[in-house]
Amino acid sequence: MINVNVRFGETIARSYPEGTTIGGILQDRELKAVLGWGDNVRALVNGVEQPVTALAPDGATIVVETRANAKA
Repeated sequence: MINVNVRFGETIARSYPEGTTIGGILQDRELKAVLGWGDNVRALVNGVEQPVTALAPDGATIVVETRANAKA
């Protein structure tokens, strides 16, 4: 198990199985419901945006931010 803190306004500590990806955490329905983020978000660890395929680091704080809307 890995332990991470997820912050979107407030911070919640969660445990996930080894091998959990950033994308898996972003799609966690319970976290999305409690913290209230939508589908257009990005995850940062130590200020660096993480790809959804990256493994979630044990003990990290994952900051979830709403992406800016881009216009063509």
